[in-house]
Amino acid sequence: MGLIDTLKSVFIRSGKKIQKRNNDFLSSMTGRGSNSGIIVTDETAFNFTAVWSAIRILSESVAQLPLAVFESDKLGNKSQATKHQLYNLLHTQPNENMTSYIFIQKCMIDLLTRGNSFVYIKRNGGARPVELIPLMATETKLVENDGKIYYELEGGGIVDSTDILHFKVMSRDGLVGMSPIDVGANAIGYGLALEKYGNSFFGNGAKVSGVLSTDRHLSDEAITRLKISFQENYTNIGDSNKTMVLEEGLKFQQISLSNEASQFLASRQFSIEEICRLYNVPPHMLADLSKSSFNNISEQSREFVQYSLMPYLVMMESEMNTKLFRANEQGKVQTKFIVNALLRGTPKDRSEYYRTMLNIGAMSIDEIRKLEELPTIEGGTNHFMQLNMATLSDIIDGGTLKNNTETKPE
Repeated sequence: MGLIDTLKSVFIRSGKKIQKRNNDFLSSMTGRGSNSGIIVTDETAFNFTAVWSAIRILSESVAQLPLAVFESDKLGNKSQATKHQLYNLLHTQPNENMTSYIFIQKCMIDLLTRGNSFVYIKRNGGARPVELIPLMATETKLVENDGKIYYELEGGGIVDSTDILHFKVMSRDGLVGMSPIDVGANAIGYGLALEKYGNSFFGNGAKVSGVLSTDRHLSDEAITRLKISFQENYTNIGDSNKTMVLEEGLKFQQISLSNEASQFLASRQFSIEEICRLYNVPPHMLADLSKSSFNNISEQSREFVQYSLMPYLVMMESEMNTKLFRANEQGKVQTKFIVNALLRGTPKDRSEYYRTMLNIGAMSIDEIRKLEELPTIEGGTNHFMQLNMATLSDIIDGGTLKNNTETKPE
C-alpha cells in the first residue's frame, strides 16, 4: 500500500470529520459577480490594464531579486553558502523546466490572483529537496484531519504538509489565504465596466454630439431616411470631422457634454487608484503621476520595496526556511532574498551612504565596489577610520585628553 492509500485509509478508519478548504475553487472558475454587473474571474481581471500592470510589477520585482542561501558562524556573521546543497536549487534552477526567475514569478502570480501558491518539494532518499515543482493553485486543496494538515492534489493524491511550500497572503484562519481577485471584485468590475462604457461610447457614437430640430413635420419615410444617413456617415470615429449635410429644414444644435463634465476621466483615475489600494502599489508605478513629483518618486520607490515587496519576501522566506532545511540547520542556514540593489537609491544617495560607511570603518572599498558590481582592487579589503576619531576610553585613559593635560603649560 502506497503513502497516499495509507493516508486515505487512516482518514476512513478514524471516523473523524475531514475538513477541506478549497481555496475559492468555484469562484475562480465561474467568477464572482460585482455591483457593476460584470462577472470577475482571473482571466477577465487581467483584461483590466491596471490589474495586469500591478500583478506584472509585483511579480517581476520579486522574481528579479536573487534568492540565496546564507550560513551564520558562531559570531553571527552571515555569508552566502554557495556550496550548500540547496543553493543552486533556489538561486538558479528549482526544477528542470524553470529558472529561478520563472519559478518565483509563477508563485507570485498565484498569490496575486488566488491568494495561495503551492509548491511540491520532491526529496531524495536522504529527505533532501532535489526539486521544487509549482502546483496549480485552483486544483490544490488543504485537508485538515484531527488538527493535522495535508494537501490534496489534482487526481486525489494526498501529500503531507511538510512536503508542500504553501505561500499565502492575508488569511482569516492562518491556513488559507484570501484571493485578491475575489476581495477586489467590485473594484475590478467597476474598472472593466468603465472600459466597456468608453469603448461603446467611442465605437457607436459620432463626435457630433447634439440634436436635430425642425419646425416642419417629417414623414415616417423621411425619419427613416435620416436615421440611415446618420448611421452610414456619422457614427464612426473616422467620421468625426465630416461636414454634415442637412435637408428638410433641419437644424443641428450641439450639446456641450464632455467626458470631463460627465466625470468619465475622473472615474477612470479613481478605478486605477482602487487597484493601487488593492495591491498596495504606488500610483506612479501604474502611470498615474497626478500625485507624484521629481522630489518624491525616489522616496515612493523605496517605500514600494519596504511596504509592498517586503511582506511577500518575508512570508516566502519563512515558509522555505521552515520546510527546506533540516532541524539541525534551523537558525544556522537560511534562504533570503537580496534586496540591496533595490534599496540603494539614486547615485547621489548611494555615494553619501558609501562615504559615511567608509569613514566610520563599517565597510571596506571592496565591499562597496561589490555592491556596485565592480571588481576588487589591491588593498581594497582594508577598513579605514579618520585620524581625529577615538573612543571615549582612549580619550580618558591616555589618549587625546591626557596628552592635552600633560602638555598644558603651568
